[in-house]
Amino acid sequence: MASPAHRVHVARMAPRARNWLEQTQQAYVLYAFERVVNLVNQEGDVLSLVSHQIGAGPFSLVLESGIFPGGIQLGASLLVFENGFWLDDWLIDAEEAESWNPIPNWQAVVKQKEKKRWAARIIREQLTQHAEADSLACLVLDPVANSPLPARILQAAEQNIPLLFSSFRQNNLALVSKAAKSLAGMGPGLTPAGDDLLLGALHGIWATRPLNEAQELGGAISRSAAPRTHALSAAWLEAGAAGEAAEPWHALIDAISDQDEATLKDAVMRILPTGHTSGSDALGGFLGVIEGKPV
Repeated sequence: MASPAHRVHVARMAPRARNWLEQTQQAYVLYAFERVVNLVNQEGDVLSLVSHQIGAGPFSLVLESGIFPGGIQLGASLLVFENGFWLDDWLIDAEEAESWNPIPNWQAVVKQKEKKRWAARIIREQLTQHAEADSLACLVLDPVANSPLPARILQAAEQNIPLLFSSFRQNNLALVSKAAKSLAGMGPGLTPAGDDLLLGALHGIWATRPLNEAQELGGAISRSAAPRTHALSAAWLEAGAAGEAAEPWHALIDAISDQDEATLKDAVMRILPTGHTSGSDALGGFLGVIEGKPV
């Protein structure tokens, strides 16, 4: 094998990413951005190659600081082996990567009702100030708010966001599935807005429910929504249903547990810029669950 033109080491690796390397026989580039490259294998499973600045996620390889592959073309194929892969003329070396646990310390906040009420107030304030006008979070903040969303999307959101939150309160799995199916794939974006709201709601479930209830509700969402959206969104929903979350959400949960306002606001402001509305949509879903919406 030729010497690589570029070699970059993986600093941290989630278990799903390790499994992806072990099980992948064929793969190609699904999406490529300045600091993220998403790959998909023969089973439709996704792996994200991310920069140090993006941080860890449930199916991510986090590269060492200061280096990220450039000029990667969509559809480019990979040569994958157990401890890494070739991507164009980049050798991604994961042999010495540290394992990263994608599951936040949900149990630290599940029974902390007062702390979650405190956190909900701060998250609501942050979303009120910073959420984009076309974010679904605005409909969580105010279900009758004016929205620039297209009429078809707005109508579906106005019907199914309250239904989703109400179904959680009732522990009604049939309604959970119905709402999740209707929200899946809804709206624009690399990960559609409806999927992002569902992901935030999954995090809210894990932050408010015992393990068995979180697994049951999360499974209902994932089974209903994942088949109705694309591979990247499905990967996020499946990970969220298993209680896994991206690194900034770990900081958010720790901040709620510690009742640390500065750290909580910092975590919110790390999540908010994700995509055009992805961050605010997810925070809206999380807020709606921990507030117990609708009243």
